[in-house]
Amino acid sequence: MQIPPSPALSNIVRHYLILSSDVCIKHDFRFFSDGSPGIVFHRKIPFSQKNKLDGNFNIQPKCFVYGQITHFNTLSTTAKTDMLIVVLQPFALFKLFNIAAFEVNDKTISFDELTGHSGRLLLERIQEQPENVVAIHLIEDFLLGLHIQNTHNDKIIFTSLQHIYARKGMSSLTKMLKEVPATERQLERKFREHIGLSPKKFVDIVRFRYLLKCLKQANQHTNISSISYSCGYYDQSHLNNIFKKFTGLTPLQYQSNSNLLAVNFLLL
Repeated sequence: MQIPPSPALSNIVRHYLILSSDVCIKHDFRFFSDGSPGIVFHRKIPFSQKNKLDGNFNIQPKCFVYGQITHFNTLSTTAKTDMLIVVLQPFALFKLFNIAAFEVNDKTISFDELTGHSGRLLLERIQEQPENVVAIHLIEDFLLGLHIQNTHNDKIIFTSLQHIYARKGMSSLTKMLKEVPATERQLERKFREHIGLSPKKFVDIVRFRYLLKCLKQANQHTNISSISYSCGYYDQSHLNNIFKKFTGLTPLQYQSNSNLLAVNFLLL
């Protein structure tokens, strides 16, 4: 279930995602990049996350901040689930916590490590609060306080994102620089600091996210090639490689999955 943020936080939060289950059986999930960082609150037993280096599963913190994801992740649980995810705008970690976004890529940081005592108190209140609406109000009050303390307005990032989103990721760096008040070097530096990725990498993610939305909305009998062509992918072999790199799945496996929790989060 996705819940939109209040208007006051729409420039920080994209949406809230609620995942809840009272079934105590093993579930595996696939989670991959949609171009946004986020904050996760586990109100029951946290998930386990597969370590890319040794293949072992490590328990996630009760509450953590995650940065941009550059490779897909496999998550697992055998317990009841009650999870609230704050899906942030791409630049929100820099805006809220005044940290360079690239430093958090592919990392999870305990929430209280960034927020201290006030963050620990918020986590306690969220874990005690079964009502999602009330929990989201608590989170929004907290984030608004951080937002007031850390205000960063950057025209280069704002204009770039407008350009990328308007074209659904189907644009080149050359075309972007005609609209953005920056040199290529300035743009690379700003993206790395504010978003954590290069402009090209972010554009690729936005275009791929648009493809996933189209696949999700299409009839299962709709030809994947025609969908991919409309999203700027003109070579089926190239699309298959991109899909495998982003998700670890084939386009057909993704399209036929009936357990999509979000375009970038699915039950395997």
